[in-house]
Amino acid sequence: MSSITKLLSILDLFSQARPFLSVEDVAAELDCSAPTAYRYVRELVDAGLLVRFAGGDYGLGPRIIKLDYHLRMSDPLLAVGQPIMRELSEHAGFDVVMSRWYGYELVDTHRETHDAALDLRYGRGRPRPLFLGAAPKAILCTFPKAKLAVLFDQYPDEIAQGGLGATLDEFRASLLKIRRAGFYLSRDELENGISAIASPLFTDDSGEAVGALALIVPTQRLEFANLDRLVESIQEASARTSQRTRAVIESRGTGAVASSHAASRARRSA
Repeated sequence: MSSITKLLSILDLFSQARPFLSVEDVAAELDCSAPTAYRYVRELVDAGLLVRFAGGDYGLGPRIIKLDYHLRMSDPLLAVGQPIMRELSEHAGFDVVMSRWYGYELVDTHRETHDAALDLRYGRGRPRPLFLGAAPKAILCTFPKAKLAVLFDQYPDEIAQGGLGATLDEFRASLLKIRRAGFYLSRDELENGISAIASPLFTDDSGEAVGALALIVPTQRLEFANLDRLVESIQEASARTSQRTRAVIESRGTGAVASSHAASRARRSA
């Protein structure tokens, strides 16, 4: 592991259960000397990524908040999706959540709230289980076989506990059914009393989803809801978000190419 990787890995040591760390904690976790740990921590403090408290412990710094703001402002999927999610929430009468798949983590990036009394266990930035609930299954069903094989090698127990099969063939078969349906309905999978209907989100034409939109429905209300209408609504919102996001990304790429060509012409004329 390189020095920069070790340094940045310190940020992963913080959690809701462990919001503060000492230099000794960092040294123990990284299996390095106290002077090395102190040097790493000091560099993160200088960068604003950590802050030192009076007792000598360290916590996440203000730069994290600024980076989160820039991420929210620069993410085209989020920028495009927010008004569509708001419209869907108002029309359907339920909360709408956007989830994103990052490497081997799934996190919620935005929630449009219709029922303020609905207390969800997971929120923006808190990693969710990869194989439980509507959002991950709506995403996983679009992954290529090779990627699913890698996931199965790493998480066979979690996949089985998520009801997706005890073998790789069963895993693929379960996801193929979801893919053919174009959505996934979970009932009390992630939280008791909470159901969700999710549809995948795409940012290019690869066919591999990067996230999902989900309608969050209290399970007791699901039997009285028009399920077909809800499925149609979430699929339409996901498709519209995906299409508009691709257009934004493509326009950015076209603009960058045009700027590059203009710069080249300027250099030649000079």
